[in-house]
Amino acid sequence: MKTAELLTQRLGLVYRWYQGMVNPDTAMFEYLYLPQANDFVREKSPIRDIATVWDVEVLSDFLNRHELRPLIEKSLRHYGDYLVEHGEYLILDPRGLEEPSCIAHSAFMTLALLHAPSPRRTQEVAALAGGILRQQRPNGSYKVYFRDLPDHGEELYAGEAMLALLETYRQLQDTRYLQSVERAFSYYDAHYFGRALVTEDMLVFFANWQSQACRLLFECTQSAGIKQDVAYYVRRMHDQIIKRGFYENVERDPAAQVSVEVACALEGLNDTYALTRTSNDERAERYRQCICTGLAYLLRLQCTHDGTERERGGFGLTLHNRTQRIDITGHAASAFMKSMENGIECSLPAP
Repeated sequence: MKTAELLTQRLGLVYRWYQGMVNPDTAMFEYLYLPQANDFVREKSPIRDIATVWDVEVLSDFLNRHELRPLIEKSLRHYGDYLVEHGEYLILDPRGLEEPSCIAHSAFMTLALLHAPSPRRTQEVAALAGGILRQQRPNGSYKVYFRDLPDHGEELYAGEAMLALLETYRQLQDTRYLQSVERAFSYYDAHYFGRALVTEDMLVFFANWQSQACRLLFECTQSAGIKQDVAYYVRRMHDQIIKRGFYENVERDPAAQVSVEVACALEGLNDTYALTRTSNDERAERYRQCICTGLAYLLRLQCTHDGTERERGGFGLTLHNRTQRIDITGHAASAFMKSMENGIECSLPAP
């Protein structure tokens, strides 16, 4: 079976899994499912909730399926009620979130609105993106929280904000968004990754979001110099992951791996592969082989036959821990879709 055909089948199972991850009382997504108990764990995680709406929108468009559209629209109405004015812009109300509002909330709300079914809510998108712009410091970095709190989660949230700004730029063509990300990229390359501020346990997550944003930056910027620097930056991040033996460990000892790390690594590596392949870089084949290693792991991890009815299609925390988190499934599905878009072909075990 061709890799693309197999991944299409598995993405269909993911879509079916999302349909089962709905709370019957709220008609909104649940975050955590325990197959052993055949029950959900009620855990509030607004950032991941909003990100899941975006994940499902992207998957729905990819598969051209619309059964989850009512749930998407309900979720957007729910979190749309959280939008409040913050100066001249919009943020999500921390009282509704029950946690401090930050650029990640705004980024995923922006992405969810950009990918939502028509009509487009461009005024809200622009107001949310404008709020992120206000968080940018003179050195190019983004202040994470809208309140006066120390930065936390910058390894993930900055890249998420950059991605949201670039997708907003593609739709609204306001150069402020592109210019902001051009400045941010230079900071997170030279002064964050370049100064070894990313810890080893966070590198795959940092590289994932930075690579997703940088692939769009490469496509959007008119600067040949920035294009060259972006490609060099993303390759350095993923070369470091490979050099540390990440994919060798996935292949040699899959039972010891954590699914979210593998899925996130594959998302970012696919975007890096796309940039590297177009420049005929010799590393492209090495990246393809690593992607195939990760795909083999995720395909083995995905529940397809055994387990509970609700469990099928999702991904456990590890090969031996069947607990399913909705964000892990989102990252894995994204890795599958990006692999198909990149035309990745692998010699995979028979399903």
